Amino acid sequence: MAEGAPGSILFERGTPDSPGEALAVYRRIVDSLRGPVASAPAGEGRVRWRVDPANLGLLSRAVGELRERGGGGTAKLEVQLLAEDLADDDTRIPNEGFMVPTLRRLREREGEGPELSLSLSVGRPYRLPPPALDLSTNDLCGLRCNMCGNRASRRDPMSMSPDDIRTLIREAAEWGIPRVSLTGAGEPLRDPGMQGYIALVNELGMLATITSNGFPISERVADELAARELSVSISIHGVTEATHDAIVGIPTAGEHAWRAIRRLVAARRRARATAGPGKLSINVSTVIQRANVHEIAALVRRARDLGADGVNIQPINLQHGHVRGEAIVRRDDVLLGASLLPSPEQRERLGRLFEELISLRRELGKFLHASEDRIELMRRYFVDSSREAMGLSCQVGERFLAVDHRGKIKPCYRLPWSVGDARISGIQRVWNSAAYGRIRRQIDSCPLTCLNNCFFRKGTS
Repeated sequence: MAEGAPGSILFERGTPDSPGEALAVYRRIVDSLRGPVASAPAGEGRVRWRVDPANLGLLSRAVGELRERGGGGTAKLEVQLLAEDLADDDTRIPNEGFMVPTLRRLREREGEGPELSLSLSVGRPYRLPPPALDLSTNDLCGLRCNMCGNRASRRDPMSMSPDDIRTLIREAAEWGIPRVSLTGAGEPLRDPGMQGYIALVNELGMLATITSNGFPISERVADELAARELSVSISIHGVTEATHDAIVGIPTAGEHAWRAIRRLVAARRRARATAGPGKLSINVSTVIQRANVHEIAALVRRARDLGADGVNIQPINLQHGHVRGEAIVRRDDVLLGASLLPSPEQRERLGRLFEELISLRRELGKFLHASEDRIELMRRYFVDSSREAMGLSCQVGERFLAVDHRGKIKPCYRLPWSVGDARISGIQRVWNSAAYGRIRRQIDSCPLTCLNNCFFRKGTS
């Protein structure tokens, strides 16, 4: 079958060694896709392209020409990557890391045409690497937050070693992941190796993010963080120290958290004055619950006045998933919800809060990370958080990947399973495996509506 004929796969046997031959094939295909093809017979106007490093530039050029010449709106291009299933949870894709940046760029501009799909030669869809790796290095935490069950005061002896963590950071960079979140069940800065991990993430060209309770951030630590390309979020749940202390169960926690913001802002100012290399983003993360409904709007303004770059708000999440057969069953912590969810008597105050947040979003723009649509979703969440009422389906199977402090690969922290040990399998070869594909199908019908900082899309499936 001639290359480019209906039903064939372009470059299936590899890219010709002769540049002229490859270019001739490319030119014939692009010319055939110009102009209207919406009414063409089945198979026409559609090209299957086996991408490899040798023809990746031609692929990018073809897509660009189709956009410029007006043929991109109706053309259909299936980009196929060579893959080999070595095991149910192990799929090898040669040269994937090299091709990911270009494939990601083409996918991000898909709305400009042509219609682009990504697939594997073994017959499954291809999933680009997630935008971030969530990597937990320890489970130590000195707080007793009312919405969290972590009370670890001693390091888990089953925790990953520093070498394990560095290996996973390097794998993320080679795979094409742009950001590593060094945050998990514990306080990241209680790990003595954290500054080294952040430095390694930056050295490999990735952005690092951490979420801290603020206690470990001395002036010295703040100066070290300000020298990095880093986003730091400080968890603060009340504009007043007393409210924050009550929620996290530790006296002076609020004082330390707000002081951490001031120290980070001052450290960044010093770094900029000396033309330092750092790019530090300083944010506040907060969770709406019964004890702080009346303080959230003021918290946003206090964070702005102190010089923070933004505030992330999410509703309290007491949902958990249980697997029964092939289905995910939702189980809410009803007992905890009875004391932490906003009470019926707070309904009017809660409504005013969301109106205040919408006004703040219009006034402050992206300083308040939640868009108006997301704020409206949070409003609905506190009325009826069912998937049907929310009109959401989860995208965590495509845009989130976590490794906990024991090395377990976690598709979602709200669900009870893991997909192997990252210390043994790594992360890249699991992501597009048949096993992970089955997990994605389960997640597609997951009844949880967490509204966490994972990723979701509108519309149930």
